[in-house]
Amino acid sequence: DAEVELGGYEAAELARDAHDRVRSSIASLVGAGPDEIALTDSATRAWISAFTAIRFRPGDRIVTSSSEYASNAIAYLQAAERDGVEIVTVPNDATGALSVDDVRRVLDERVRLVSVTHVPTSSGLVNDVAAVGAVVADTDALYLVDACQSVGQMPIDVSAIGCHLLSATGRKYLRAPRGTGFLYVDRRRLDELRPP
Repeated sequence: DAEVELGGYEAAELARDAHDRVRSSIASLVGAGPDEIALTDSATRAWISAFTAIRFRPGDRIVTSSSEYASNAIAYLQAAERDGVEIVTVPNDATGALSVDDVRRVLDERVRLVSVTHVPTSSGLVNDVAAVGAVVADTDALYLVDACQSVGQMPIDVSAIGCHLLSATGRKYLRAPRGTGFLYVDRRRLDELRPP
């Protein structure tokens, strides 16, 4: 209604304080700075914004798990076809979670991205994203966590996880409306990303 009465830019200006409060609230929730949070219209938009901002080169590797969200896996396949990257799917350990030892084993200078879903949609599995982050910390690889099913349901601290990018929705455990989500981007790695 405000847009109809005042115009789109004017209505957005009126909502600026509310958006800033949301950004600060999310930052506090995940242990980030407000300048590291982008508001999006979904977790998928947040994830794909992060993924497509990474400039892959032929021969780069994406390390991931066998329990990835289908849309994420499709994006990996498209990057393999378009950019000549190699997808490395790490096996599960005895508990069914991503094997951190196998992540460590495959990490080398060719790995551009480690991408893990924290809590896959329908299995009840919880991957140890902090243990993966500790392994990735010794490399130059970017680390992207899909936290769509975990933010608001369990404590999330991006520093403890060690991720550079984290995507989530508002509509599930944060009880926000549909059409909301966010992306965390570690400000120290921001210059490596080129959003489309």
